[in-house]
Amino acid sequence: MRELKKILLFLLLFLFIFMEGATFLPSQQPILRLHVRAHSNSPRDQAVKFMVRDQVLLFLAEYVQEAEDVQEVQRNIAQKLPEIVAVAQAVVEQAGLNYQVAASLGPAMFPTRLYGEQVYRAGQYEALQIYLGDGAGQNWWCVLFPPLCFLEVPAEEETETLAAVAPRKFTRLPFKSRIINWLRKIFR
Repeated sequence: MRELKKILLFLLLFLFIFMEGATFLPSQQPILRLHVRAHSNSPRDQAVKFMVRDQVLLFLAEYVQEAEDVQEVQRNIAQKLPEIVAVAQAVVEQAGLNYQVAASLGPAMFPTRLYGEQVYRAGQYEALQIYLGDGAGQNWWCVLFPPLCFLEVPAEEETETLAAVAPRKFTRLPFKSRIINWLRKIFR
């Protein structure tokens, strides 16, 4: 029995070493994306896009990170859609801009992208899309569920740009991973 445990532990260790960087998300697992489309490519509009991203992620954190499945997140977002628009609109107005914000929840086409070490193939995905003004500028997206979105502390140059648009304190969202929590429970 003791030998069997050693063999199993060795096999697990072997798998973790040789699968380093591999993605553990099943390809059929439904995902929900967050997509923020800037009004234009001007430095000011691009900075506002990131400020909207930050505030929307802060607002959605509790509804996403504690959810059991993508359907629960979609229900939460559908109920909170007017509040999400209000959060984004407040950021735009705080930056001294007067364009409108719109948001939708539903299917959207995306190109193939690499997010971390996971490749998301081109195709139709469910998404919370936030349009700032004309929505004609460069956009930003992440995977909202499973909760892979997280805020990075802005680089010094980005902080200066954002501070020039609308001074505010940056907050970092706590990152939670069900896989890491599961592994911690096993190896305690």
